[in-house]
Amino acid sequence: MRRALRVGLTLLAFLVAWEAGALALGPESLPSPRLVAARLAEVTATGGPRDRSALYHLGRSLARVAVVSVLGLALSTALGLAMGVDDRAERVVAVWLPFWMTVPTLVVILVVMVLLDFSEPAVVVGVTFVATPFATANVWEGARAVDPALLEMARAFDVGRWGVVREVYLPATLPQVVGSFRYLLGMVWKVVVLAETFGLQAGLGAMFRFWFNQGDVTAILAYLSLFVVVMVGLQYALGAASDRLFAWRG
Repeated sequence: MRRALRVGLTLLAFLVAWEAGALALGPESLPSPRLVAARLAEVTATGGPRDRSALYHLGRSLARVAVVSVLGLALSTALGLAMGVDDRAERVVAVWLPFWMTVPTLVVILVVMVLLDFSEPAVVVGVTFVATPFATANVWEGARAVDPALLEMARAFDVGRWGVVREVYLPATLPQVVGSFRYLLGMVWKVVVLAETFGLQAGLGAMFRFWFNQGDVTAILAYLSLFVVVMVGLQYALGAASDRLFAWRG
């Protein structure tokens, strides 16, 4: 109840500040929440360019976010566990991980989009490349923190390497894996929208580019507010599920 009250008060304060800013700057520079809400209802109900509604573009963007998040989680979990289990894998990947994490996101997206001809796979490949190293580092840290006594017990019972990964490392790193998924989801949607602005014809990023070219700030904010509300809702749902999953740790 208290959390819901805090969220409600924060949202109210944000809307009040937004309305005040709109009054001070004028609707041409900053449309008011009421104007944005009215435009959102319009583009959701009647459609926009090519008679495709905001919900269509939201669905396309969310599909890309889902694919990249799952793919990035699978790759980062595999790499992180490999680094924790095998010293050779750790030495190889750890050398490249800092470079991988520091390459500018915009440069990676632009290069991949050009190489793959501004296609759907270009978005998946580019965003996965950008997001995976951060989650990999998180899973790796979890794997390094595994209790040595558990590994000693596994060796005493002659458990094979895959058995150790399945029975020791995976359960021990599950909090880091879940946390990595939440991080990926939060990062990926922003980079997906960025990639969509570079040439795709569907998705919220494509709509941002279209309405920016039209000089329609109200439409841009309408599409943005729709995606932010959905993503915040997903993050809240994942947080609640994570709290229930790891309630035993408290």
